[in-house]
Amino acid sequence: MNSMNIIVANSVGIDQDGYHMVHVPSRWSLGVKNFTNCGYYPWELAYTSSLLKRETKHHVKFMDGVLNGWDFETYFTHASAEKPDWLIMESSTRTLREDLRLAAALKETFGTKLIFTGQHPMAHPEEVLKVADYVCIGEYEFTVLDLIRGKDPKKLTGVHPNDRGQLIGINALPFPEDEDVRRIDYHEPNCRYKQIQMYASRGCPRRCNFCAAATLYYDELNWRPRNVASVVEEIRTLHEKYPGMEGVFFDEEVHNIKKSFNISLAKAIRSAGLDHLKYEAMCEYASLDEEALEEMRAAGYYKIRFGIETGSDKVAEKMTLGKKHDLDKLRSMVKFGKSLGMLFYGTISIGGLGSNQEEDQKTVDLVYEMASKGWLDEIQVSINTPQPGTDFYNTCMEESLLSNSTNWEGFDGNGQVVVHYPHYPAEEIQTNFNKALSAFDFGKEEAQTRVFSKNAESSFNLIPDGARVLLLRCVRNWMIRLTLENLNKKASVDLLGQNVSTKDLKDLDGLDQIYSYGSGFFSVESIPLELIEKLRNKQYDFVLIPVANNHLQGYQNVLEVAETILPKEILYVYPEGHLQPAQPVTI
Repeated sequence: MNSMNIIVANSVGIDQDGYHMVHVPSRWSLGVKNFTNCGYYPWELAYTSSLLKRETKHHVKFMDGVLNGWDFETYFTHASAEKPDWLIMESSTRTLREDLRLAAALKETFGTKLIFTGQHPMAHPEEVLKVADYVCIGEYEFTVLDLIRGKDPKKLTGVHPNDRGQLIGINALPFPEDEDVRRIDYHEPNCRYKQIQMYASRGCPRRCNFCAAATLYYDELNWRPRNVASVVEEIRTLHEKYPGMEGVFFDEEVHNIKKSFNISLAKAIRSAGLDHLKYEAMCEYASLDEEALEEMRAAGYYKIRFGIETGSDKVAEKMTLGKKHDLDKLRSMVKFGKSLGMLFYGTISIGGLGSNQEEDQKTVDLVYEMASKGWLDEIQVSINTPQPGTDFYNTCMEESLLSNSTNWEGFDGNGQVVVHYPHYPAEEIQTNFNKALSAFDFGKEEAQTRVFSKNAESSFNLIPDGARVLLLRCVRNWMIRLTLENLNKKASVDLLGQNVSTKDLKDLDGLDQIYSYGSGFFSVESIPLELIEKLRNKQYDFVLIPVANNHLQGYQNVLEVAETILPKEILYVYPEGHLQPAQPVTI
């Protein structure tokens, strides 16, 4: 077979409306203005790229428009340089419009054959096949390889309209892509250290009704761990290649289904002398065990993430959380983990099936309880959105709960409500979404006040009495309030932030002036020039940048804004109350 040019492609990064795409590990995506904080590693595409490079002699190029922030024109220019015979693209509901636009342009220009996969193509293959030549369903790495090798698609499982293929043996895969991209360039902003995303297992035994993985990728009991030795070797390989790497984030569906695997992996990490690194993992709290937690902590695990989802037993039943919902177990495991020095990150959703004002209030109350006790260090709150292909989506369609199911750009869980319950208006869901975030902020402030203030007592001496200070609202509000409390007796303080974020801070004591720049995340482009000029004329002594991590990835744009304002000095504020002079962000 003649050598062919193959592009393995993650989605377009910026759509026609200027929204940056953020792919979430649970395989849905959202769009955010001016967002450069996050680059989730597209692991299944990356495995596909490595597999094709190992098993074929074709020229394979991995391209990630999300990581690079490419719009359609930029992506088309890069892709055109390859003159691709094949394009393999993973797409989602939120990104579908731009992804198909790019694919169609390459097909028209070069006659490129198009293989689409991912959440939305699997859910609505016929829609995608109006442009694409093939849609792969389920775990697709080996299916794509078979198509490239020229096997008959009519006889291939995993190619629509055929049945999905069998679950793959994940230990047969090579290490994922690290040639055309640098894995260390992907960063999840809530990782406190410079951590590389890795995958020690695949699959999940649960079938939560909002999860695309459960229905589209696996659809059966399917959790499979990798060989412990292979995981450790991958860690070692990455650490040798990237000396600046500080740790690993195991960002699979669920890291801890099998206790013996977690203990074996933890012991292997220690035996390999890799326990000086910082490890973080996406887990299921109901499957946590004290012995496993102790072993993981000894191996360098410092943070556990888990899906709390709801504080309501009624909603949990409707969301089919099954065994993963056990609030008594949640409290006991987190309390024990905190005694070991663990940090905990919880994901919360508002507006799922079974929700109403009363039931979602239970979730709000749970968030406050856990944050105020110091049990919950970080949080992610989403509006529970019925992604196409999930059981949640199918139920909403059957019960006519979606007024406009073709406006795909709204299906991102980022503050938009697409479900229309007769008993629970969208406005109330939005209100409870905001209440959950506020509950975390107030609880976290209560828990963190003593530590923050103790450190600030000496650290904040960097700021002399009477100084003119501009505080940037680029973290959760609890940290803004604590920073202000430790400043307002000695300095004249203004605040700059988004319209939506500054609204909740307008009544704070100690603020002279609040400046709102509109929407989107901090960037020089998002702030009007006249506002920049006004802030320059204030001649600030200090601009303060509160930060949520140690490596400062995700704060480059914030630093650029601070520099543009031309203060005498820029300082970072850390979550424990320390101030440090700003240094350039190294990525």
